[in-house]
Amino acid sequence: METAQIRSLPAFAATLRRIDRAKLPASLVTELLDQPVVPAYQIEEGDFEKEVASATHTIAMVADKLRRLATAYGEWRHFDAPAFFDLYPAQVALLLSVSERVSTVHVGFYADLLLPSFQRMEQYWAQEFVPAYQAGYPFTERTDQQSSFTRHFFEIEQPKLIAYWERTTAVVQATRAELSDDIGFLATAGGSEERAQWQPLWPQRPALGLPEDMLPPLENIPTLTLSTSFPLPAHRQPGRLRRLRRQWARKNWRQRR
Repeated sequence: METAQIRSLPAFAATLRRIDRAKLPASLVTELLDQPVVPAYQIEEGDFEKEVASATHTIAMVADKLRRLATAYGEWRHFDAPAFFDLYPAQVALLLSVSERVSTVHVGFYADLLLPSFQRMEQYWAQEFVPAYQAGYPFTERTDQQSSFTRHFFEIEQPKLIAYWERTTAVVQATRAELSDDIGFLATAGGSEERAQWQPLWPQRPALGLPEDMLPPLENIPTLTLSTSFPLPAHRQPGRLRRLRRQWARKNWRQRR
């Protein structure tokens, strides 16, 4: 059995496809909101237009932070992500991924998690939909053979999740449209990379009992996930002196030929 880690719309869709192989999940959103995020990251709840307008402002702010990170990163001996992003350490662990490679740094920011519509969908998924799926399993198309739990799943829980999914997808698409001319967002948009992470799951048969509305092609799933990569500061690169000595030795060898 697998434990779901849902931090983006593509991750949600991928986890849904494998719901029959998932453990009963704990809500990441509940963990994220255990301590309120600072106002700069709070996206307004309410009607569709209000959420989109607030999300557009917040995502643009995060994208700007990511663009400035390349310069700021080297100022820390050990990068202090909570201080730079003004988040609690537990929130950083959920919203960010920071990976130092040999000579580069890669940072991802899972902005979908900040959307109230996504938060409602993820909490409903963890707290109601998955338990209802497990109670109604196994599924059969013959209504005379369905248990009351199966009928409840099809008649009540499925339509709820479809409504949450459609609202969240619409908010993400509209926010992306509002940011289509924002240089910071265009420079840090990480949708293709996030979708590629889940690509291996799509050729596999999806779980039984799911509606077609919830099984879209991966390339059609939008996300506000952001990412950036930049050179690791020279003084932080492992083996830098060794590489410089090799380069110096090769240069001297060529000069002596």
